[in-house]
Amino acid sequence: MQERPEPKRTAEQPDSGRRTVLLDNILPYLINRLGFRMSRMLNRDLRAYGLGISHWRVLAVLDSARAVTINDLADYAMIEQSTLSRLVMRMEEQALVRRKRSGPDGRVVTVSMTAEGRRAYEKVRAMSLAHTERVVMGFSDQEKATLKKAVRRMTRNLENYDIADAEAEGQPARIVPRRP
Repeated sequence: MQERPEPKRTAEQPDSGRRTVLLDNILPYLINRLGFRMSRMLNRDLRAYGLGISHWRVLAVLDSARAVTINDLADYAMIEQSTLSRLVMRMEEQALVRRKRSGPDGRVVTVSMTAEGRRAYEKVRAMSLAHTERVVMGFSDQEKATLKKAVRRMTRNLENYDIADAEAEGQPARIVPRRP
């Protein structure tokens, strides 16, 4: 029996001693890896302005809305609600955001950006957009649009499933179809 030659490795395919690295063929892993690298680079540059990636995410969400509930902010900024609550308190101490209780029982908390938060965001907005442009350097406008469309479609595909049901029932996390 002839032995197959080892495939050539590229920078994206580390030599793990195995013939095939399974993760190199799993699209969500590749997307997550890209996002991790981008966040790490952006976070490093944001530190020069006294901000972190989580600060930036909160300010970026608030840039497009006057006020957002903590729940919506957690969802859009992709930050666990308990972590976000503590971050928002620190950002309020820094005068970057303002919290306001509302609703009939005062349990709904909305967050808005202050003038100081707006100034901080404007200082780093162009830098953050430049990071994004580096990732798609060499892509045509058509390729960028196609990629965005594909990622949004994958996101919608996942939104048709609910992991929380399994977790709430004490089951291992698994994707289960949403109940009608």
